[in-house]
Amino acid sequence: MSDIVSEGCPITNKQHKLKIAGLALYGPRWQTDLSRALNLSDARRIRQWMSGDRPIPPGIWPDLVDLLKIRLTEINVAIETLKGK
Repeated sequence: MSDIVSEGCPITNKQHKLKIAGLALYGPRWQTDLSRALNLSDARRIRQWMSGDRPIPPGIWPDLVDLLKIRLTEINVAIETLKGK
């Protein structure tokens, strides 16, 4: 099973959801890359969200969904290209 999702473990908190999205989008360096994608000044803001020092803004979730949809489209194009279609 992937590091992203563990079987039988429901996602119950915002930090975990953010980590799931970040890993799916950018892999192990997700905090730095996600901060760039969200036009944050640096990755410290994401670390603050993850530690609970600052709340995760509610507006972040639609942005993450949009980024994931874009990434999914890019992956599907790559798959179809490799399949020769």
